[in-house]
This record gives sequence, structure tokens and C-alpha cells, in this order.
Amino acid sequence: MTLLYTLCQIAQIVDGDLLQGNPLVQAHSVAIDSRTDVTGSLFCAIVGERADGHDFVDVAEAKGAVGALVQKPVTVSDPEFGVILVESTTDALGLLASDYLSRTGVDVIGITGSVGKTSTKDLVSAVLNQRFKTYKNPGNLNSHIGLPLAVLQMEPGYRYAVLEMAMRAEGEIRYLSRIAKPKMGVLTDISESHIGVVGSLKKIGLSKAELLESLPEDGIAFLCWDSEYVRKFSSFARCPIVTYGFHEEADCRAYDIKKVDETGYEFKVDYFGSKNQFTLYMPGVHQVQNSLAAISVGFQLGLSADEIQAGLSNVSLSPMRQEVTKTRNLTIINDAYNASVKSMKAALDLLSEIGDGRKVAILGDMLEMGEYAPQAHFEVGRYAKTKADVLIAIGSLSVHTKRGWDQTEYPEGERLSFWFEDKEKAIDCLPRLLQSMDVCLVKASRGMEFESVVMFLRKLGDCGDWG
Repeated sequence: MTLLYTLCQIAQIVDGDLLQGNPLVQAHSVAIDSRTDVTGSLFCAIVGERADGHDFVDVAEAKGAVGALVQKPVTVSDPEFGVILVESTTDALGLLASDYLSRTGVDVIGITGSVGKTSTKDLVSAVLNQRFKTYKNPGNLNSHIGLPLAVLQMEPGYRYAVLEMAMRAEGEIRYLSRIAKPKMGVLTDISESHIGVVGSLKKIGLSKAELLESLPEDGIAFLCWDSEYVRKFSSFARCPIVTYGFHEEADCRAYDIKKVDETGYEFKVDYFGSKNQFTLYMPGVHQVQNSLAAISVGFQLGLSADEIQAGLSNVSLSPMRQEVTKTRNLTIINDAYNASVKSMKAALDLLSEIGDGRKVAILGDMLEMGEYAPQAHFEVGRYAKTKADVLIAIGSLSVHTKRGWDQTEYPEGERLSFWFEDKEKAIDCLPRLLQSMDVCLVKASRGMEFESVVMFLRKLGDCGDWG
């Protein structure tokens, strides 16, 4: 936060009571983790599932924070340390972010969807940056806590802010939209992600459509027309819509798609009758679909085809999203950030396209699937057998992935499958299961923390001793 707020101003914005401290002291940033540099910051004491920030207010005070937002009494040693009492520190964080965003004067482009939202965020911001100074929320700062923190990190001077919005329950996208007040919105997909938490595909659709409902009448909604449920919920937008995808009726449609190499595609685009050709060097044909959102936004905001191509050629992708790394002996596709049935299938498609060696699918559990979990994992296992030579399934739910693989007949050659109850046991066996020149896909839900598997594969792949 580079617009300075006094403790008095903060208390007014968040409807809190300044219990102690100099009301004229300024805070230049907001922090929720006392382990970081909190010098000059306002420490927001969040009550989380694993830790309560109120237990660390004294630590933040000692490390140089100027004050704290709290929702219950705390004890601090310095009477000059500001303490602002609110009903909910999470809500107060959102109110402060909303006020800050309104002062910057940026137009916000909100992005949500069951899959593809992070890559789409990266693509849209890269395209718009060719003409406009454009901000995007870094990493995974896309939740009811993460998005406000991302907003408060944004420096003044941006023209657009591309903000990814995640949800795990009804009402969350509406809440994030009240903070961000998007002028434009992108809806990439509606499918089964988090179905175990939300309850049904219809409820997921209603939750994602909260972004469309929040857009002003003079805004624009960009909708992926390839998704049946996006089409069904498109009427929730009160503003004009622009559709994109491979669908023959899409306003921005890709066709004549050709592979350039393992990670590149050439394709033609028909945008309301105007035809252009683009090249995208990102792995997976689904990224062509995501790029159409960026192309649509770019054309809608007046960018030329050359500017859009320049943006597509200079995308900085968020980590752990289909990162392809080639070591001495292995090619590794790191897609370990999250997983759903749809994203699993897209990653398996990519696996089948890359390299000449055996295709090894190292797949972990897809979490938050509820009663749909056994069926979902079984479906992924069946699909995996058509795309990979070897399955290494990891986790309690992934036993159903192996079952789907094993019960699927495949006439062409031997297809091996293995199951491990946890990643530590799998890592112990990987040196015996893998061969030189294998192509390994690593994918699971974020809670599985499969980055340790990726790190092991990188070390193993660079090892010279392969028998």
C-alpha cells in the first residue's frame, strides 16, 4: 500500500474504534504474517484455521508495525502502538482494500472460472501491458483474504487491474466483487471443481455467475462459449457480452489450429468477422482457448493485432501451471498447483503431445469433490490410460484412479499402473519405476503439496547414474 493512511483514517474506513495509539501515525502497508518484514505496516490479525493472528500482535509490534487491526482484546507493551478494534478483521481488510482501490482510479477486470482462470489472468495482463500499465494479483492471492492483500500491494499509476477471483462457497465471488468493483469480467468455465464443498454443479454455476451479476450495465462480460454451463448462466449478465472459444457461434473464434512444436501453436481467429493469425508458445491446446479471452479483451479495448501478438509472446505464467522442464534424463511437466477432472484431462492431453519417451502420469488426489470423488477419480484413470504409458497414483482417493485405469481395455502395448498411499512412499520407488527419457506429468490438488515430488524428479533427472 503506497497511499499512506493514518490510524484515524483506517479506523473510519473500517468502522472500527481506535483504542490506543497516535491517530496521526501513518501505515504504508498491510501485513497478516508477523514472520515477514512488518516495519511501518498495519498488522491485520486474521483468525485462521491453523493460527490466530491475535497471538502474534506482540511480535508484529516488536518488529516495527505501527498498529494492528483486531477483533478481540490484545495486550501490547507500547501505549503508542495503534490498536483498532473491529467486528471482523477479515471484513475490515476488505473494506480497506476497496477504499484503496477506489482511490487508484484503475478499471478492474475480474476473472473467475472452475479452470483456466490463472492462465487467463496471465494472458490478459500480458496483452494489455502492451499499451496500458496493467496490474495482476500475484501468485495465489485470489481469495477473500488474498485478493485484498493483492490490491493493497498495488502501486498507484496502473490503468487496469486484472484480478483473479477464487471461490469455495456461494457468496464469495459476490464478496470479492464488492471489494474490486469490476468494470469487466471474464468467465472461463463452470465445471466440478469444489463440488464437494459447494454441493452441485448448479450451485457452482450460480456462484461463478455472481461475477456477471456484479458487472455494471455499461461493463462487458467475456464468456467462454465452449462451456455448456457458461452458456446457460450467460443471462445473469446485465451488460453486453463477448463470447470466445472454439464454438462455431463464438464472437471470437479460433480455427485452423496447427502445432508449431511441442509447446507452440499457430491459429487463426475470427473476431466479429475480422480475421487474424496468432502464435502462442504455451503448452496445451486449452491455452489457445484461454488466449482467446485475452485476444477478445485486447480487441475490445482497442489494441491492434500486432500488440496482441506481442503480448501473447511475452506471457509470464504463474508457477506450477504446466511448467515444462527438461533435465538430463527426464522431461517434467509441473502442473501441481490444483486439479479437477477437466484440468486433469487437459494435462494428460499435454503429456501425450510432449517428447518421444514413455509418458508417465504421476497423479494425486483431487480434493473437495465430496461424494463425486470416487467417480471423478475413476473417470480420470480411464482417460489417463488413453494418454499415458505408466500411471503412478498417489493418495487415498487415487486408488479409484488406478481402478479406472485397470478396468479400461487398451489394445496398444503394455500399460503399467502403481498405487501408493502417500507421496513419500512413491518417491522411494520412483528411481526403480522410471526410465531415462521418460516424460513425467505431476498433477494433484494443492493440498497434496506435490512440489516435493517435482523437486525430487528434477534431482533424479539430473543424476548421471541411470544404469
